[in-house]
Amino acid sequence: MNEPLLSPITRRYTDRSTQKAFAFSFFCDRCAKEWRSAPQAFGLGGLPLLADLRVVRMLWNDQYKAAYERANLEAIYGFSLCPECGRRVCLDCFRPSGTDAPDICEDCLSHHLPASAT
Repeated sequence: MNEPLLSPITRRYTDRSTQKAFAFSFFCDRCAKEWRSAPQAFGLGGLPLLADLRVVRMLWNDQYKAAYERANLEAIYGFSLCPECGRRVCLDCFRPSGTDAPDICEDCLSHHLPASAT
């Protein structure tokens, strides 16, 4: 039985995997800017090219899960978590609050600005 994959780090992601390599894109929850994982090659682990198709599928599924989880965890470095709204946003959409309050995304920051500052 297949174990469930980790939930994606962002609300939207795309599986860009092929038969030869695993790759994923994650998108900023605010502006949809794309972050792409480095492709990870699929390997048979020393099995002959004519290996049983069921074994190849099992290997592919295991490597796919591992590649997705690695990419998902690496994507953390491409996005910041806004403590106010809970969205993962790219570094371009994450702003210092300029106060003692925590840093937040641009949308939440604009809600905190005085009316004269907008």
